[in-house]
Amino acid sequence: MAIPTDVLWCANQRQGHSNRWSFPPNVERLLRERTAGKRVGHLFGGLSRWGTRLDIDATTEPHVRGDAWMAPFRRDAFDVVILDPPYGHLNQQMKRQLLREASWCAREAVYWFHTVWIAGDRSCQPARAWLIRVGDTCAVRCLIEFAVRADKLRPRPYFTRGPALKYNRWLHGQRGLPWEARA
Repeated sequence: MAIPTDVLWCANQRQGHSNRWSFPPNVERLLRERTAGKRVGHLFGGLSRWGTRLDIDATTEPHVRGDAWMAPFRRDAFDVVILDPPYGHLNQQMKRQLLREASWCAREAVYWFHTVWIAGDRSCQPARAWLIRVGDTCAVRCLIEFAVRADKLRPRPYFTRGPALKYNRWLHGQRGLPWEARA
């Protein structure tokens, strides 16, 4: 299925931005415009400048410290959820789990910002996209807007393969997560 796709050009110079993580200015401007007046959740957003920020890294001082793979938010907690996961390898199960977590928490839309273009699933369907030039000698990014369906799937309470298997022991009460206080 073809979806409307635009190109967004980001300049090499980012005046007024620190060296720490942030969306390129044109991407942030576009996202802020598209989410204006809405409740926004960032599942990898410890350093984002708007919305409710969830991050596993305490040094980012997020609003909520937690893991995007198992977001601690109720169904429809936000109008929009933004996913900007680390730019490493993500297998299909990992992408599906992230989309299901995000769409569970989102009432209207999920935005995916990454170097990998992904397909939607039964919970959310691609509605619009942007290919983004972020600088010279950089991988092109994509920003995909997914429309969340009312009959969305509940995220799986376990993992069947990949690096997230380590969470299964914790989910079944056998072992705490690394950031939990030890007795």
